[in-house]
Amino acid sequence: MFHKMLMEAAHFVFLYMIIFLIHNRMKTFTLFVFIYMLSSLGAQAQISLVGSSSNTITGSIDIMKWQALDSASVITYSTPLRGCYLGSSVFDAYNSNYYLTGYTSASSELLSFNTLTNDAVLSPYYTFSNITEIDMSTGKIYNLISDSIGYFSVNEYDINTGRDSLLGVISEPGIQGIRIDATGFDSNHGILYYVGFDNSQSDCLYAIPVRNTAFSWTKTTLLTTAPGNNFYSVNYDNVNDILFASNAEYDSANNYTVNRVVEINYLTGALISRGLLTGFPYFLVGSSSFDQNSGSLLLVGFDTNFMRRMIVFNTYTNTFETGFVPGNVSEIVCDNYAFAQSHYVNVSIPEEEKLDVSIVPNPATNKFMLHVNGFKDKFSIKIYNVNGKECFSGEIQSPETEISIEFLSEGFYFVNLQNQKILQTHKLIIQ
Repeated sequence: MFHKMLMEAAHFVFLYMIIFLIHNRMKTFTLFVFIYMLSSLGAQAQISLVGSSSNTITGSIDIMKWQALDSASVITYSTPLRGCYLGSSVFDAYNSNYYLTGYTSASSELLSFNTLTNDAVLSPYYTFSNITEIDMSTGKIYNLISDSIGYFSVNEYDINTGRDSLLGVISEPGIQGIRIDATGFDSNHGILYYVGFDNSQSDCLYAIPVRNTAFSWTKTTLLTTAPGNNFYSVNYDNVNDILFASNAEYDSANNYTVNRVVEINYLTGALISRGLLTGFPYFLVGSSSFDQNSGSLLLVGFDTNFMRRMIVFNTYTNTFETGFVPGNVSEIVCDNYAFAQSHYVNVSIPEEEKLDVSIVPNPATNKFMLHVNGFKDKFSIKIYNVNGKECFSGEIQSPETEISIEFLSEGFYFVNLQNQKILQTHKLIIQ
């Protein structure tokens, strides 16, 4: 479990490779090892990968493109970034963009690198978190953000407009953070999956259907078979509708025993072992991805001698091969643009009209003012607590409306605004 792994904290600046040792049970982020490794030559495979690397000569971040395990395929592109943040990379298969959050000498920036044109563009740092997935059928971006102890916001982000919309809040009292590298996205049905702890410290699968008009989420306890478990490298196979993960297991004395690839039944929480990652007890944070065309789960592993290798696990044969990883590359993603174009190019989700809404003050105490710029039609307003209970209902008929909340206790709430054309949700804090 990670404590307040918010991108805003910006504590994790990585100019070197960061290796996460999974020998210690990962209910806490226990140990980083900084290490330089030489790459080894491996067999060739036509799986397109993108990653970032620190250039020790220029002092900047380079973008690398290559085919998995093929040392002769590496192409390097320079960028203005001086550093990047842990777990901040994500690939937009809908638009063929590799996103990486980092900083220049002046400010934090979001790098957008198009793998078709090889053009890099910097834009102001928005609300990307390091728990991010992209719907490859629409290009919409979804973030999980830890607001405070026990509350996780689910946001939808439009990279084209910079508009960030709150979908809802998940409440898990006592939980102090959310795991990194533990999310997958079902682009066929619009479901964001997340593996993490609940307040009983059980490993659970959270499912969030982000296309529904009303926010909801479900939690399924994972039916683990070992005394201790750590789930990471969560990825969704959009061809076969299967959720995969890597699971490091521990005995009753909390000693590491084995690391295996598992299939997660998202309805029952049952785990199906697909194969052991024999000889690889360590992995590189932010290195897991999934090639939709070949059905391959990819991650960078370190063996017991700390030799770094790319692991390509074929989910059709349940076997894996290992080989070359370029330089000190990290923040690796799989370029699934061709797959997204062939499977979703004719799929479109109608873009809803948006209200330009502000809630002042927020946090609020006894009342707040709801401002709606460009008000045209009346709409209903409902306020829900984090458990989904309706606490207030009314109708908005003017651009500015004062709403009393004296009867509500302190905490997080979300405000739903709806008419026949729109449904929006906004966060409200009462203190």
